[in-house]
Amino acid sequence: MRQHYEHQPIVATDWPPRIGKDSYFGRLVLVEKKASCGTPAESDWYYTRGQVDKIVQLSGNKVINVEEVLNPTSCPLSLRVVIDGPPGIGKTTLCRKLLNMWSNGKLQQYDLVLYCPLRNSKIAKATRLADLFEFESSKVPKAVDWFWDRDGEGLLIIFDGWDELSEQLRQSSLAASIIYRKKLDQCSVIVTSRSYASSSLLKMDTLSKHVQVIGFSKEEISTVIIQTLQKDARLAQELINENTNARNEYKLHFTTTHNSKDSQLAVKLINDLKVRLDVQSLCYIPLVCSMVILVYCKEGGHLPTTLTQLYENFILQTIRRHVEIKPKHDIDPFTLGSLSSLPSQLARPLQEMCQLAYTNLANTTMTFSSHELQSLSEAVKEDYLGLMTTFIEYDEVKYQFLHLSIQEFLAAWWIAKHEEKTEEVFHLHFKDDHFRMCLRFVAGLTHFEHESYQQYFNASMHQLDLQCKKKLLFECDCCQFFQPSSFYQDPTSKQDNHIKSDDFIHVIILFIQVQLLYESQNTTLCQVLAQSINNQLCLINKVSLSLFDWLCLSYCIINSNTTWNYLHLEAVPNQSLSFFTAGLTNNSLQTQCKRLEVDLMDQPTNDLLHKFLQSSLIYNIEECSCVLRIGPYFPCHVYLLQFLKLPQLKILDLKLDCPTLPTVFVDGDATKCSELEECIAINTKLQKVKIIYRGLPSTIISNVIRGVTKNKTITSLTLHVNFPDDILLLPALANGVIEKLLRNNNTLQALSLGIPDELLPSSLNIIEVNTPLTALDIWSSELVASLLPHIKGLHCLIVQYEPCPPHLLFLSHPNLHTLALPLDTAESAIELFTILQTNTTLKALSVDIYQNVYTSSMGTSLQGMLTQNQSLKFLTISRPSMCRKTIFSSFLSFLTNGLKSNTSLQHLSVPLPLNEDVKTFIDCISQKNNLTEIETYFILYRSYSNSEKKRQELTSLFYEQVLPAVTKMLRSHTTIRLLRIECEGIFINLIEKVEFNDYWIELIQHLYKTIFIHPSLEYVEFQYNILLRGVLYSQKKALIDSHTEAQPHKPLPIVHISDTSISYDDEDSSNEELDYNSPS
Repeated sequence: MRQHYEHQPIVATDWPPRIGKDSYFGRLVLVEKKASCGTPAESDWYYTRGQVDKIVQLSGNKVINVEEVLNPTSCPLSLRVVIDGPPGIGKTTLCRKLLNMWSNGKLQQYDLVLYCPLRNSKIAKATRLADLFEFESSKVPKAVDWFWDRDGEGLLIIFDGWDELSEQLRQSSLAASIIYRKKLDQCSVIVTSRSYASSSLLKMDTLSKHVQVIGFSKEEISTVIIQTLQKDARLAQELINENTNARNEYKLHFTTTHNSKDSQLAVKLINDLKVRLDVQSLCYIPLVCSMVILVYCKEGGHLPTTLTQLYENFILQTIRRHVEIKPKHDIDPFTLGSLSSLPSQLARPLQEMCQLAYTNLANTTMTFSSHELQSLSEAVKEDYLGLMTTFIEYDEVKYQFLHLSIQEFLAAWWIAKHEEKTEEVFHLHFKDDHFRMCLRFVAGLTHFEHESYQQYFNASMHQLDLQCKKKLLFECDCCQFFQPSSFYQDPTSKQDNHIKSDDFIHVIILFIQVQLLYESQNTTLCQVLAQSINNQLCLINKVSLSLFDWLCLSYCIINSNTTWNYLHLEAVPNQSLSFFTAGLTNNSLQTQCKRLEVDLMDQPTNDLLHKFLQSSLIYNIEECSCVLRIGPYFPCHVYLLQFLKLPQLKILDLKLDCPTLPTVFVDGDATKCSELEECIAINTKLQKVKIIYRGLPSTIISNVIRGVTKNKTITSLTLHVNFPDDILLLPALANGVIEKLLRNNNTLQALSLGIPDELLPSSLNIIEVNTPLTALDIWSSELVASLLPHIKGLHCLIVQYEPCPPHLLFLSHPNLHTLALPLDTAESAIELFTILQTNTTLKALSVDIYQNVYTSSMGTSLQGMLTQNQSLKFLTISRPSMCRKTIFSSFLSFLTNGLKSNTSLQHLSVPLPLNEDVKTFIDCISQKNNLTEIETYFILYRSYSNSEKKRQELTSLFYEQVLPAVTKMLRSHTTIRLLRIECEGIFINLIEKVEFNDYWIELIQHLYKTIFIHPSLEYVEFQYNILLRGVLYSQKKALIDSHTEAQPHKPLPIVHISDTSISYDDEDSSNEELDYNSPS
């Protein structure tokens, strides 16, 4: 066997042509992954999208070489190594490399290495160890007995192709028994698999290593192209050096001074791939990279539009090569223009090959013996059109297609060109993992012209809700102008206390649809999809999108020929923005957007932002919410002007983030400042302006205020400032700008000023307010003291940090609907709660209560307010950030007693002590069907915070009493929509110290079952709890099934745990190119 492995080539075939100066294996990147918490790895998202460069940067990942794959671990057990990756990535090549190493004297710790391709039916169905030997020999029985007696010690078995086993054989076979240590537990095992099928292997308790073959890095693709096309090694190295910068990185744009056509072609292909990033994102796979280079050269330096065109062209080139080396056909290979127009002597064999491919793909068969091919015509068996390769198995010649993806394309050709009922076959296999790639090719071949395909792109038929899931926990209409940060949750805020759009399955299905649409190039179905999702689309930042995804998205949007009501694009890096914008260049005026929400995360240049905003899709937007990160060398006013010049813009919500003070524009340029001021002043469309900024020069702030002062249409202005530590180096706002705003503007109804005292002019003196304000949010103590006495009749008042006498507030503003203020004394709290006992106008109250305020008298007044007031709907009792201490225990009894008599509250958010009295409070909540939104913050007593023993006791209390009480509450409370539970200070530091027991897990399972069958619950959040997260992931399929059975017409509840959300898609998708299973 050593001799056989030694003479066996590492790269099995010479077609497609080998790429690079040597076999491509040496250029592949292997990443060893640390065990996760039982959730899908984030890197799966990157490498299935071609973003392999990001994988090595992820925490827990380590680049290794082939020699390290079998390095021993700290575990004394024999190795169980899982190696996964998409098709064509080099998994089998890696196996052959290991065999070659053993045959040449390396891997000396193993007496024998067995290579067992699981696509071989004999090996897949083997029942004895002897069946796993590829070659017959009289020595095999002795070797089998020897290893069997030693429980496999000294034996390494390489099972190649776990994904090619049937589900039954994955559960019950000799291979499975050995992998899971039920037999030969002392032998070492390597298992390779496509990514979609490896999830079950990764859950093994005794897994030693998880290695991903992640293919070529972005820079390596360029190197491979150069060394493949430029045969002269000296010129190739010169070309590499010519395009390498001082940091030893490739330049953004490749050039060459060579006269060599090979060098020029290589440079052109590399630059074309930078434009066609969808194709580049697939070139990390060696097989596809080879095909791209081949097709590019044969087609005179042009890239195909779709993957289907790429494979069709490659297969045509393969048949041309077959004809060229088989001259008996008497066919000029250069007359073969397409697969659809082949002469009969080639068309018939191709048809037979396609039928063979489809029939066996349906039976999950990928290898064939000679007798299985007997039915094929002699013309086919002559050379199988160059599309098959052979190998020896048990001294028998076996056949297989060049690659599984080739078989999948040929199967798609059979479905599209020769099946009488193509649409029915498509429907039959639509949910079949093995057919995911094949059906993508069917899309490209049929263009989805038949009307029956519309059903797959009607989101309502899939119960897709692609609208943004971010909702305000306070859904009160009292403050319609702005949502100040600590009370009404800002819709663009990234805080965890609002519902996030983390229902991954909807976006997963969407992008399966979008990619099929792009492959089909069917513009009509783009319109069907857009209309079915009500022209609203939310792309969440937890779903990592490849550049190919952005290409597909832009294709669908520009061909929708509709007005999009809402587009939400989170976390868009510059490269994706550039690619998306380029895809919009051919957009017709029929495709526009009314409302845009976008996070531009990579400091886009002014030119890139200009191209994006000037695209016809975006140019006429009416509402824009944008997070824009800018560098210190970018003039802030220029970015502001870009947005303000949009002709139809009515609402601007802009968050500018400059980590350091701008060096280009600190004191301002008079001309540009005047332009900014004038642009705001003369704008007749703007109604609401919200600018939250970090690092914005005070000169620009002054000019924004001046512009709003003169404007005649703006009714709401929000300006929030967050400066770095060197704020004292900045000049204050210009004298008189705030006073003039309040005196001269006669349209402003809502004003939110988050300007620190340090930036206010020393001459601040407000003596006249003519602005018709009804909503006010102020952070500065100076502004509170100077402004409040001059304003009457507010409906909404938010005071962030400066306490105010409650009786004066209600005297000046008797019709307040919304109030948020800090309470720093028990007397002020008692005064407020006493007033509210008889108040009938206030609907929403948020109070920050300082620690010293929690007294019995305050508790009594709170209880009285809750008992007497039957008009308050929203109540938040929070604690200031500087007072995250304890609250006094008897407060809970006052709160509980007050709630018993209250019938008006809909939302309650309160801090609670973690003790046994909490059960009484939760029991009270279970009877209050008026309460539909509940937030609780369990807080440790200060004396317990450093006591590990007490923290252990409180952790047990939380699991064994609090969670069962919550479960009981949910079973009786049939109207609750939102539930959020935070247990601060317990789980963060005890993740590794607390021993979780089976009883806790059982209680959590009961809780989750109740959540998923609940008739009204929409969103649940638990903070800082790894056990809750693990149980949720392990039970998610059963929970989804229980939900489907109990609430078939209700959307799945969103369950959010700390900063990690769980998606509801089924087990890992089989689409290796585009695996949309989200990381949890």
